[in-house]
Amino acid sequence: MIMVIKLKLKSIKKIIVTDPGVIEILFKIGGEKSIIAIAKTSRSKIYPSDKVDKLVSIGNISNLNLEKVVEYKPDLIVVSSMMLRNVEAIKKMGYKVIVSNASNLNGILDTISVAGIISGKKDEAEKLRKECLVKLEKIEKENMKSSSKLKGAILFSTSPMTAFSEDSIPGDVLKHLGVINIAANVPGQRPILSPEYILKENPDFLAGAMSLDDPQQIIEASNVIPKIKAGKIIIFYFRFISYIKKFI
Repeated sequence: MIMVIKLKLKSIKKIIVTDPGVIEILFKIGGEKSIIAIAKTSRSKIYPSDKVDKLVSIGNISNLNLEKVVEYKPDLIVVSSMMLRNVEAIKKMGYKVIVSNASNLNGILDTISVAGIISGKKDEAEKLRKECLVKLEKIEKENMKSSSKLKGAILFSTSPMTAFSEDSIPGDVLKHLGVINIAANVPGQRPILSPEYILKENPDFLAGAMSLDDPQQIIEASNVIPKIKAGKIIIFYFRFISYIKKFI
């Protein structure tokens, strides 16, 4: 998480949050009272949905209603890296901004710490961070004992079929789970997996991320899918990143 400006922590009482993961972390550590508005997602719920649904939404994950920002007069705005185009405009309006840009599981742990600082729940955040570290270490140890290695990929889209590289949260999750990411050998942040490459690699599974609506999209993406092991085992995470944040 990048601190865009320096803040006087005692002055932070009202926060607008557009990053779903940060919203979930704030609720997890009991810092939700500082949230005055959020940006809701169109595809899925943000945990805990029964409470988050009651919060005012003033935009989406990539765009904020700046007129509403003025109306709510926040002390701080936390945005995801998908809203970078709005950051300069927000800063020019005189508001303090933090950009949440975790690219791996360690980045999520850092985000937990920052969320604790800005919400006045530092102790609770550090407790959660330590619990997450213990769970990650346990997973790593269990995978070191395993002799069998699954091979697969987390798909970002199906047309063309693109996957998450190793340098991403889904890629880092696969690494911690001891899974061989077939996208690691293809260049790019969202490498394209050709039908020929998928057939050659013959992955054990293909998983869908939040940009996909239905597992059938994966099955119908290419005529090679039914020919590989993954054609029979399709894993689908509607909110993959959110799921992982809750899992750890």
